[in-house]
Amino acid sequence: MRSEVITYQMIKVCTVYFEGKYSPDYVNKLYRGLKENSIVDFEFICLSDTKHIKADTILPYNRHDDIKKHWHKLKFFSPQFADQNPGDDIIIMDIDQIITNNVDDILTFPVSGNTIGTYRSWWISKLNSDKSINTSYGNHNIPLNGGFYKFKSGELSYVWDRFIENPNYWQEHYYKSGVVHARYYGEQNFVHYCLEENGGNIKYLPLNWVGKWTNDTAKNHEINMLCIKHLQEDYFCMDDVNPNVKIVHFNGINENIHENKSKIVEKYWK
Repeated sequence: MRSEVITYQMIKVCTVYFEGKYSPDYVNKLYRGLKENSIVDFEFICLSDTKHIKADTILPYNRHDDIKKHWHKLKFFSPQFADQNPGDDIIIMDIDQIITNNVDDILTFPVSGNTIGTYRSWWISKLNSDKSINTSYGNHNIPLNGGFYKFKSGELSYVWDRFIENPNYWQEHYYKSGVVHARYYGEQNFVHYCLEENGGNIKYLPLNWVGKWTNDTAKNHEINMLCIKHLQEDYFCMDDVNPNVKIVHFNGINENIHENKSKIVEKYWK
């Protein structure tokens, strides 16, 4: 009698850590923040060769020596990586984020087929002198944010397949083309390129679920003004984030969470 193998769908939250700008504490606090703000079952996976990382599963970082920095995230697009099963929900997150409220809606955000879930960086818009919004989303108008991807295992495997054909070319391409400011950046530009090439769709999380904070008081004031214009609500209220905000992103040059002295960081991260 042939035994039947039963597989269960799983939510896998995946991240990458390499030594440099951030300490391992960034991974550990993201892991803790997700666990403390969710009742949804998920597996937290970190790709790293660094000690002192806390995760449900730690995978080796250096299997492909020719892959650099953020580009390691693309490994999770391969259904053969990280013990994925058909139907698993794969979430890729950057570690420069703070969890501020319950994230069950984010972890269970529905995606299917040839679709990627992400969030739109509304805070990159510019506040004009007349208080109107110039809705340019930065990074040469790439309409997705590499800080968060969600997709069904195997559905977007073409991202990894395309990349691994010539990783050295793609890792240099966007820098040499003047699209990004630093060498080995441009991974989210590449993901967007692959989506367009293969007829992929983008599905956005609600705007007010994700916000941005910086080390600059003036910039933070402008972010709050943008939030009022975009979402008709304050982003920052009484030294705290709006309760609708679930994640605060600190992405960008010189935007280090550990150097930020705001009460948001003190309450939710430190």
